[in-house]
Amino acid sequence: MFKIFFYINELNDIQKENLNQLKNINIIYRNYQKTDYLSNAFKLQDYCKKRNFKLYISNDERLAIKLRSHGLYIPSFNNKKKYLKSSLHLIGSAHNEIELRKKISQGCKEIFISPIFNTCSGSNKIGKGLNFYQNLLLKFSKIHIHALGGINEKNIKKIILLKGRGFASISMIDKKMKKDFISYLNLIATNL
Repeated sequence: MFKIFFYINELNDIQKENLNQLKNINIIYRNYQKTDYLSNAFKLQDYCKKRNFKLYISNDERLAIKLRSHGLYIPSFNNKKKYLKSSLHLIGSAHNEIELRKKISQGCKEIFISPIFNTCSGSNKIGKGLNFYQNLLLKFSKIHIHALGGINEKNIKKIILLKGRGFASISMIDKKMKKDFISYLNLIATNL
């Protein structure tokens, strides 16, 4: 199955409007500013439960366990080894092959490689390109490697054509999505 992940800090009205039309979505709660941290986490947990979405908590194993979330997201900067025995489904992110191997050693079953395409924000704005992504897909075929960074309506099909298993987005969910794109996302999330 092709997986779609959205990073969310605090669930806002535009995100809800988009998410209410989507199926089989995974949410990563990533609130590094800790603004209304617990309150937002519980609201997001309730929302995900009602919508039957899988919730991953970023970098906070205790909160992930407390919320009974589906899993734990381990960001690229987290180098701890203690996650190997976690009962949570572990996912992580990496910017290169060294970080990818680190996430594998931490027990991650799914890893986001970032950025694949050029982005407007963040410290890594220059995309690594489809050749880099495809090489990792082939080299690490037993791990689910997902694309992250610069993904939009125009280039998402390239990820699918390379036989990618999913993608994650930080900003896509923050803009009102067109109905035909929402239909497309629902199609790939349920049929691939």
